[in-house]
Amino acid sequence: MRPLRQIDCFKVNMKCWKLLAVWPPNDMQSYYRCYQMFFTAFILLNNLLATVNFIFLPRQLDMFIDEMIFYFTELAVTSKLLTFLFMREKILKILSILESDMFQPESENGLKAIDKAKKFNVRYFKIVAAVSATAHFSHIVPPILLHFILHVKLELPVCNFSFLSDDTKQKFIYPLYEFQALYMHSQVLFNISIDTFVLGILIYAIAQLDILDDNLRRVTVKNQIGSTRADDSIQRAEKENALKKLNDSIIHYGEVGQFCDLVQDVFSITLFVQFGVASCIICVVLFRFTLPAPLQYFVFLGSYMIIMILQILVPCWFGTRIQDKSQQLSQAVYDCDWTAKSRYFKSSLRLFVERANKPLSITAGKMFPLSLTTFTSIMNSSYSFFTLLRHMQSRQN
Repeated sequence: MRPLRQIDCFKVNMKCWKLLAVWPPNDMQSYYRCYQMFFTAFILLNNLLATVNFIFLPRQLDMFIDEMIFYFTELAVTSKLLTFLFMREKILKILSILESDMFQPESENGLKAIDKAKKFNVRYFKIVAAVSATAHFSHIVPPILLHFILHVKLELPVCNFSFLSDDTKQKFIYPLYEFQALYMHSQVLFNISIDTFVLGILIYAIAQLDILDDNLRRVTVKNQIGSTRADDSIQRAEKENALKKLNDSIIHYGEVGQFCDLVQDVFSITLFVQFGVASCIICVVLFRFTLPAPLQYFVFLGSYMIIMILQILVPCWFGTRIQDKSQQLSQAVYDCDWTAKSRYFKSSLRLFVERANKPLSITAGKMFPLSLTTFTSIMNSSYSFFTLLRHMQSRQN
């Protein structure tokens, strides 16, 4: 059967990765290697400057909060950059598994499941890109317009560069602003392309579990002819075919489990950093809403917080779906006509049920699984830290 090219929905992601110098072509030329070294140095230099900035930052709460919002994001982006630089071979293996024969559906329901997953991945990418672009441009463009139209003083968009004097910053304000805007744009592309890719992998894992569920329910075909009239050779062939289908499903389930383990191995640290950073950002943004700021900055904060919530809600939601779908397989297999089958068939079925009773899951940082329970805990922690900051602020006032 011709492969469905499931990875076609990641074409835009791969173009972004090439632009971000983390996805070199197979025949990588020397110029791209130089570009990769330059872009990596560009990201690390920004992280270094942001870290040094905290040393010289004035002890003002609103300024400190603003700097923390972007600094946390820089940490998450750096973890994604390093993941793609050091885990490239394993990421290629993930893509090759999606195109392997085992992951190609053979039934009409299976084709529908894969097609639905591909369409969802494309649609979700567009939604995340639209929201991210809104947050990005609402923070970058209005200050420039106000500066040139109303002659409002232009401030740096990401990091205040407190280690530079005000005269130096104003003298080089345009190149510095462009430098930080370019860095912020790269952050947006990193978050969009990698977050939607990780989610797309989870969606495909769920699609494979749906295919398995359908196959297990149709492992056997109920005999429409009375057993006394059925030919012995036909009965024997049906039993062998049913046993083969069951064994194929068991192998398929094992492949899906290994696929989830590989995804966890590649993105475990990245997800852990992202969840921790998103929790801190949500807390900081909530607190920033209580401080005065221009309207366009509140628009940026609102859209930015929505993105941070989506970054942890969506993976947790579909991580829970993987757990539920894999656990349902132990009930799905009993929908087949297993009672009249051989002892070997029943033994294989029993072993599969015992294995499926332990649901598949993906763990972030080998500490917590992607689940709605984890999402609830993160949101509770964010709100608890927010109330703590509010209490400290009220005591200072």
